[in-house]
Amino acid sequence: MGIEDSTMTGLTVKTPLQMQSFGIFLREPPQNEVTNDDNHRNPSPAMKKTIKKTLIMDETSLENPDLGPFLLKMARDTIASGENPEKALDYAIRASKCFERVSGPGLDLATCLHVVAAIYCSLGNLDEAIEELERSILLLDVENGSGHAMVKFSGYMQLGDTYSMSGQLDRSILCYESGLKIQMDILGKSDPRVAETCR
Repeated sequence: MGIEDSTMTGLTVKTPLQMQSFGIFLREPPQNEVTNDDNHRNPSPAMKKTIKKTLIMDETSLENPDLGPFLLKMARDTIASGENPEKALDYAIRASKCFERVSGPGLDLATCLHVVAAIYCSLGNLDEAIEELERSILLLDVENGSGHAMVKFSGYMQLGDTYSMSGQLDRSILCYESGLKIQMDILGKSDPRVAETCR
């Protein structure tokens, strides 16, 4: 990366020639968005190029391995603070896209989808929550170790709770049974945590 001198009224500032944009936080407004401003003018061609360039950088920034954990932390912090749950959902969905692109299917993505589903539940969007939880369960293979197995167990239990909230009790029971079986296989039938799950 080279350095470029910028001189402005006697000041010299060294700036990198190429800097990565945090375009992920910038979005183009939806096409169907209605504005109340009668004086609204179409952006100039230069402005359109800037928006397009930012959106391209947005896709590139999804490949940053630090962005997924950062966005997931932002989602959790937003939930914990009691702020706007839609904002938390946006962070969590973007985190899931980052995990999917950087590490592919696995623990990080599955755990992130559990957070996405929990936020959907808090917003009353149970169908979306069920879809994300089913996806998270399919990502994991219990043969890949106890970490995968316990996250899959957690997904089944959360899915059981979500089915229960939506009134689908038969499906809820099937999920609880599947989760319990995984837990018993990993921890053993006599583990106190298995007894706690059965309560």
